[in-house]
Amino acid sequence: MITLEASQKIGNYRVLEVKPLPHLQGQYIRLEHEPTGAQHIHIATPDDNNAFCVSFPTVPEDSTGIAHILEHIVLAGSERFPVRDPFFSMIPRSLATFMNALTFPDRTSYPFSTRVEKDYYNLLEVYLDACFFPRIDYEAFRQEGWHYRFAEPENPASPLQYSGVVFNEMKGAMSTPTNVMFRSLGQAIFPGLTYAHNSGGDPRHIPELTWEALKAFHARHYHPSNAYFYTYGNLPLEKTLGYIERYALSRFSPIDPGTAILDQVRFSAPRRHEATYPLAPSENPHKKSQVLVAWLTTFVGDVVEVLGLSVLQRVLLANAASPLRKALLESKLGEALADSTGFNTVFREAVFAAGLKGVNPEDAEAIEDLILDTLRGLVQGGVDQSMVDAAIHRMELESREVSNQGFPYALKVFFQMAGPYLHGGDPYLALQFDAALERLQAERARGPFFENLIRKHFLDNPHRATIVLKPDQSLTERQEREEREKLERVRATLSEAEVRRIVEEARTLKLRQEAKEDRSVLPTLELSDIPMSLEDVPHTLKIVQGATVGLFPQPTNGISYLDLSFDLSGLSDAHLDLLPLFAFALTRMGGGRSDYLEMAARIEAHTGGLSAGASLRSLPEDYNAFRQSFGLSGKALYRNHAEFFAILHDLLSELRWDRAHLKNLLGQLKASYEAQIVQAGHAYAMRLAAQQFGGVAALRERLEGLSQLATLKHLATLDEAGLERLLDDLEAIRQQLFRRGGLRVCVTAEEPVLEELEGRLEELLAALPDGAEEPAKSERSLPGRNLSPQARTTAVAVAYDAKLFQTVPYTHPDAPALQALANLLRSEYLHREIREKGGAYGGFAVFNPESGLFGLLSYRDPHIVRTFEVFAGIHDFLAQDIEAQKVKEAILRAAGDVDPLLSPDSKGRTRFFDDLAGYTPEKKQQYKERLLQVRPEDLRRVAQQYLSGEAALAVISSEEKVKEANKLIAHPFAVAAI
Repeated sequence: MITLEASQKIGNYRVLEVKPLPHLQGQYIRLEHEPTGAQHIHIATPDDNNAFCVSFPTVPEDSTGIAHILEHIVLAGSERFPVRDPFFSMIPRSLATFMNALTFPDRTSYPFSTRVEKDYYNLLEVYLDACFFPRIDYEAFRQEGWHYRFAEPENPASPLQYSGVVFNEMKGAMSTPTNVMFRSLGQAIFPGLTYAHNSGGDPRHIPELTWEALKAFHARHYHPSNAYFYTYGNLPLEKTLGYIERYALSRFSPIDPGTAILDQVRFSAPRRHEATYPLAPSENPHKKSQVLVAWLTTFVGDVVEVLGLSVLQRVLLANAASPLRKALLESKLGEALADSTGFNTVFREAVFAAGLKGVNPEDAEAIEDLILDTLRGLVQGGVDQSMVDAAIHRMELESREVSNQGFPYALKVFFQMAGPYLHGGDPYLALQFDAALERLQAERARGPFFENLIRKHFLDNPHRATIVLKPDQSLTERQEREEREKLERVRATLSEAEVRRIVEEARTLKLRQEAKEDRSVLPTLELSDIPMSLEDVPHTLKIVQGATVGLFPQPTNGISYLDLSFDLSGLSDAHLDLLPLFAFALTRMGGGRSDYLEMAARIEAHTGGLSAGASLRSLPEDYNAFRQSFGLSGKALYRNHAEFFAILHDLLSELRWDRAHLKNLLGQLKASYEAQIVQAGHAYAMRLAAQQFGGVAALRERLEGLSQLATLKHLATLDEAGLERLLDDLEAIRQQLFRRGGLRVCVTAEEPVLEELEGRLEELLAALPDGAEEPAKSERSLPGRNLSPQARTTAVAVAYDAKLFQTVPYTHPDAPALQALANLLRSEYLHREIREKGGAYGGFAVFNPESGLFGLLSYRDPHIVRTFEVFAGIHDFLAQDIEAQKVKEAILRAAGDVDPLLSPDSKGRTRFFDDLAGYTPEKKQQYKERLLQVRPEDLRRVAQQYLSGEAALAVISSEEKVKEANKLIAHPFAVAAI
């Protein structure tokens, strides 16, 4: 514990506050750098995953993407580290548990975290120099932002084009209804403020940005007087502050950055906003619209009001029993909740929104009326206080949970308080859930608190907008045509000198991208800094009612975690295709004496949520031998153990199917798959390629890929008789799966409660029927190999390209070399060729040692043919000298993947299920030791041996782009619409 007091000085910093954080076993320390006014919050805790973040309020005044492009460019070379890309160059020189830069609607943040002290200060130096002293050179502006180029760079007679990483990234981003809806929300609710602009950049306006404007934006916004620092962990605060002073703040004088955001001028009457998103010509536009009703509510620094609205959001929308969600989904007006539904605190003033997707736009008024009528009914009849208690319980559990899922917990603490911190509120209060809840409960005791919130922020609030988002099947083609016509007009006005300049600038940029750099200026870890031993995870194995049970004592902060894994090897292939729907429906149906509404309320009130899903996990010696299982997982506070296990019993043994509810769930699940296609197109392309190898990879694609979406689309068309047959099939799956035979159970909690949990588990399992004693490794007939280039088309302005090779399993001596090779190709070849030169948002190589698949991928890529030519060039690249330093960096990065940051609950789960599948600590240790022995000649050898044969190719892009690509290649892609 640090001994500090308010008003005490540490160098040029003055301590403003020192307050306890019992739930983190630490302290909240707020400081100000007196010479510049820079703000700093330090969270002192015993946690060794130390984190840093510096954030700058960035307030764009247009949609040129100035804040987003600047985020890219400050990481493209700085004063002390004048290399082309220090950010991406540091990734393989570090064991960081997180490294990134994030552009929000009104701020830009630069966070990292690591468990290695040397690594922390290495990254701190690089981040400080990048943010405060970037080069912002013209070539970086052209590469990352935008520039003119000819389709054939040396041929001015070829078409003039736009290019740039952010330009292409945002073309992909604005192809999704999710992003279009979020941008429309900002425009509709905040006209006249920075939120009305697209902070990421609108591709139509990005070419309006100038290099000079970008440099001026940096000088104003990236200044200590506009900086908000955050640090977390067990490293000495004084040392960290000394680094920040020495490497950044000491060179600045105070300024007034003028970045404060004013309150939105409130509407006197509700408004309507319409927008369109691209839909592929092959898709049916019927019921593809969305309607969202949104309100501007309260300042994000009003902790009690924000907590009240957060609770209200859970009451209204969190589960099937939530009244607003129920009214919307049972109205038959749409199939799922609209994008941006919920309570959003990313703005200075929070926004609440609710609506439907899969609607007819003509029903917008009916949806708006339904929402308002439901809210009026809650005010008149009263909000169900048991639902309020359930929502508060769920938020209490979330406030206790120390999880590294999504983001490291060290950074989640920052995001929890970022709004109040950057907008003039009290960040400490934002971390004090119990104190805020106590104040809320006092308000609740005085009167109808939540009914008054509904009245104040929704019914009596004219600052409301109804957003109607419609599909436009000609939008992509029209935007491309308008872009071509604009470029043709520009080309017609170019003088000969300007044409020569474009050609010359293309040469200059290419030379810059290909120039050999001295990266020795960057700090780095050594292989000797890699912790060699894996963390021991103590546990006890027992047999309970015939099931193998692992009991894992972990510091879970009053939360118990339970993972049940059932054998599914006896399931038919037809039933296998239904598993994603079964998993989705299982935790959303009724059970025992509870219908699905009552069960949803029970789950909300007594658990931290339940999840289910199928797993086909390859064994370490053979990627086509696999353990096939179905998992059901849940968590609960200790005081709720009895009801937690009662819920599990009812779902496993007495599930109550509801046909009408199943139809609603089908629509929701289908919509979620569709929403991910453009957002995670590279993952779908990779699965599409992998399934060509047959075997277990093809089975996984049926469960997780576009084949599963096709299954869901078919099921969504079933008539009543078909739905009855589907219910019979789902019940047959339940009866087949939920047996004790072959069952494996992982229990993670603090030591004193494990005995109680074991007793409750015994009762739960006793109610299950017997089954086969041991799960078969794999008795399922596996699809054969069928390599044929595949393309799937949808309304997207970019491409997602994938080339996959089948290599070796986990225990093969060459697997670690392949993992290192993937890292080398990603950082030294694909990043340069696909991102820097090609303008894609990402180009990378991946190796999955469990599946044996080695992949070359691109993300939000303007190219198809060129990118596959780059993929084919890996051997020419590897024929060059491979420096020992680059191999070391590839090994460092792989070492971080082998030993990832895990939270208490996942330590037990990971160890238990790894052991079951054969990934024992001994095999992991051997893998890590082999990794550290990889040499340059190993990388060339495994590339030649495993990446020279037949490959599986796949693309997800627009119909037009795939047609153009097929004209230029010898073996065209087989094309189908998604």
